[in-house]
Amino acid sequence: MSPFRQIAPWPRALRRPARIASRLPSVSQTTKALAFCALVAVGAWTAYHYAERAETSAIIERAAHRLDIDESTLKGELTRYDYLPALLSLNPDIAELLRHPADAALIARVNRYLEDVTTDSQAAAIYVLDLNGTTLAASNWDRPISFVGQNFSYRPYFIDALHSGTGRFYGLGSTSHLPGYFYAARIEADGRALGIVTTKISLDPLEALWKRGDETVLVADANGVVFLTSVPGWKYRTLHPLSAAARARIDTKRQYEGPGALEEIGLVHRRRLAPNAEIDAVSPPNSLVASPAGKRRTDYVVVSRTVSGTDWQIMSLTDIAPARKSARYAALVAALGLSLATIGTLYVLQRRKVIAQRLSMRETLERMNDELERKVARRTGALARANKSLRSEIIEHKRTEATLKATLEELVQAGKMALIGQMSAGITHELNQPLAALRTLSDNALLFLQRGRREEAEDNLRVIAGLIERMGKITAQLRRFSHKAGTELAPVAVERAIANALFLVELRLRKEDVEVVRNVPDATAHAESLVPCAPCAHLVLADANRLEQVLVNLFANALDAMLGCAVRRLSIAVHADTTDDAFVDIVVTDTGPGIPDAVRARLFEPFFTTKPPGAGLGLGLAISAGIVRELGGTLKADDTAATNGASFTLRLRRAPAQDRADEAIAPTTLERNRATTNHADEEHDD
Repeated sequence: MSPFRQIAPWPRALRRPARIASRLPSVSQTTKALAFCALVAVGAWTAYHYAERAETSAIIERAAHRLDIDESTLKGELTRYDYLPALLSLNPDIAELLRHPADAALIARVNRYLEDVTTDSQAAAIYVLDLNGTTLAASNWDRPISFVGQNFSYRPYFIDALHSGTGRFYGLGSTSHLPGYFYAARIEADGRALGIVTTKISLDPLEALWKRGDETVLVADANGVVFLTSVPGWKYRTLHPLSAAARARIDTKRQYEGPGALEEIGLVHRRRLAPNAEIDAVSPPNSLVASPAGKRRTDYVVVSRTVSGTDWQIMSLTDIAPARKSARYAALVAALGLSLATIGTLYVLQRRKVIAQRLSMRETLERMNDELERKVARRTGALARANKSLRSEIIEHKRTEATLKATLEELVQAGKMALIGQMSAGITHELNQPLAALRTLSDNALLFLQRGRREEAEDNLRVIAGLIERMGKITAQLRRFSHKAGTELAPVAVERAIANALFLVELRLRKEDVEVVRNVPDATAHAESLVPCAPCAHLVLADANRLEQVLVNLFANALDAMLGCAVRRLSIAVHADTTDDAFVDIVVTDTGPGIPDAVRARLFEPFFTTKPPGAGLGLGLAISAGIVRELGGTLKADDTAATNGASFTLRLRRAPAQDRADEAIAPTTLERNRATTNHADEEHDD
């Protein structure tokens, strides 16, 4: 039970005047009237005092609960960005910039990196300073008001971070003149300090949230300056007069400025209610509401506490006028009740009955109070048990989530095996041809050697070596495709992934006479030859093996859809996304019957398929969509109502520019080997 509720029951206070009245001797009517008036006044004052204390205690409890929430919200907002300095210290470009501050290319790269981190973390600004306090790079480098080139060596957060490793500070920005919370951390390498990285956090959303509420909340710093408040007129004002030294320190830091800055709110201490609660008065010019004519001040119940981990003080102010109004109503009710009770005392026969009724009412109220306390205790225990059960459910949910993720990995691998199974017949045919040729060529080579025709035997052996290499490429591609590995995002050449996927379905393309049209930069318009062009024009962040699995699934679905069609054309287009240049679109289109509107809404549902029974489980598109989501992209079916066939768009994030430059140096050995294999295939077919 709260200490503010430890107040004597009011029926006991009302019973005392009744006992006194019953013991009065027989006196004159005037004396009796004066005595009864005195008793009514004492009872009314007692009721007023009790009601005021009860209402004030309730206000303090509500304010303390609100402060718990507000303090937790404020601390959560301050600690939400603690990970940023450690994250930024992992970037080698920042340390390199601090070693070589004049490198323009390095400055530009760090500026863009800080801008990306600021956008992702929703911080106000992130900037890097050298040991002299000069800003070398900032997330707002391209803004009209930029921190680049500004010197902040006078700021407390820079000084503290330089000496102790970290620094914290709240104040107005000297460049942007916007308030914010600054968190600075020292960057070190090889045992010595290189510079400071600073994160600026805007607390305006938190202040806006307080303003929308019906309570009055403010946060003051160690000097008593209010810097966060739900009352705009109180911002940057002081709770008490500032000394000249404190005012000079604030001016040196350039911490606060604006109309009325560092002026007093006019908060006057009136009475202490508890260690963390008191009644203060504010004069009408600084009050929250307009004061009635002639009213000199407004009294508030002020509940305050220190924000843990800081030297700040968070305060809640509640107007005490409603509590006093309720107390006056209680006093009026008590006065009326006592008046009736005193009249009853004139009738001796009714006196004992009235007292007995009041005693019975008191006992009933005490029993009700005890029962209420027991119910509250039971309810508290039930809530504790529910909280424990909720934690157990959260742990079980995390375990289930891990199981689902593992199941998805197994489904992805099963999808690969299903695709390999679908291609097994074609691959068998693809391997049988060189095997038969190997038998014939080896027999001929033996005969040539027996007859002394060495040159013909050597030619046959070279052809045999080419056929063996070709068979090795086919099996190596299948082994790589079936490999099970985790998702690790890395730069992947889109054109190379398309060529690898087409290589896996190449036999079906030739067998079913499907024309492949690739609208890919640096690639031929009609790709009768499946050798990819280099250097690749587009690089995306993905896992090469999983990207090829998605493409193979889309190609296989397109080939299935075009079975029996007069025109069989598989079109593949690669281009930058029309809405965001940071993404690349891969569009796969076929000339099949298209996708009906009734089917389109269920395309990516597991186990949904339009193929005949036995032709598939309906997991291909569902697994592909899950893979693309893990890669940070999207997979959707485009609306092709105006044209024939189906069209799917695979959208992936573009790789950074440096990774694209490294990837485009030369074609891979797999591409060169595949080109050699295709050339050997053409000679063998001839």
